[in-house]
Amino acid sequence: MADDSSIASSTASNGAPDASDLSTAGAPAPDAVDLNWVWREVRKRVFIKMPFSLPVADAMAEATPIVMDGDNFIVGMEARHISMAPALSSGIARNTIENILRGAAGRPIHFEAIEGKTIADWNKIKQSREKAQTAVIAMAERKVSEHHVEDVMNQIVSEIRQQITHVSDRVLPQVRAGLLLEIAESLSDAQEMLFEGAAESHVGRRAMARVIDRVAHFLDVDPMLLAIEIERHTRTQIKRD
Repeated sequence: MADDSSIASSTASNGAPDASDLSTAGAPAPDAVDLNWVWREVRKRVFIKMPFSLPVADAMAEATPIVMDGDNFIVGMEARHISMAPALSSGIARNTIENILRGAAGRPIHFEAIEGKTIADWNKIKQSREKAQTAVIAMAERKVSEHHVEDVMNQIVSEIRQQITHVSDRVLPQVRAGLLLEIAESLSDAQEMLFEGAAESHVGRRAMARVIDRVAHFLDVDPMLLAIEIERHTRTQIKRD
């Protein structure tokens, strides 16, 4: 089997565009390279570089390449298969995939698996992250408004939803209990970081209440239970300080 660099050098004989032409621009350039061909080549090589893993093989089979956006190689999965994504984001699998892509592109490439299978899905995720970043900067500069709070909280909810979706056996009560405690701690810390003394403001309380309702729905627990655990963690931290 040829080495990783042959993904770039052998494309001409395979009829695919040269992988070394992967776009370096910030905007997506889906026509710069045959992503389906690149992904097939990655799948051929991945288990030469790491021990065979059925979960990784199954996840790669369900993943569809979406776009090469700058230095980001994005693949997507349907909602019913997104629980398989952690197999690709684990240390050894992700590092192996990124090493193969780096050998083809001649530069570091970030690999990410998302829920969705279109460029529109990826753009939606990017826009959400950008809005949240802008909102965090505004909060840090004390230019806080209700829509800034909502942008940050929507991103937090999105990240938590992904966290929950990626957990195996999440329907089991003991797994959900562990998730509940982890998420309550994260939300308590986020509340303190984002709002500081303003957590008890009208805007802060309303934003947190909406987040608690949405996250509790994902966890399939009573919102009051989640709120109690958030408050418990917050009070524990205050006592320690």
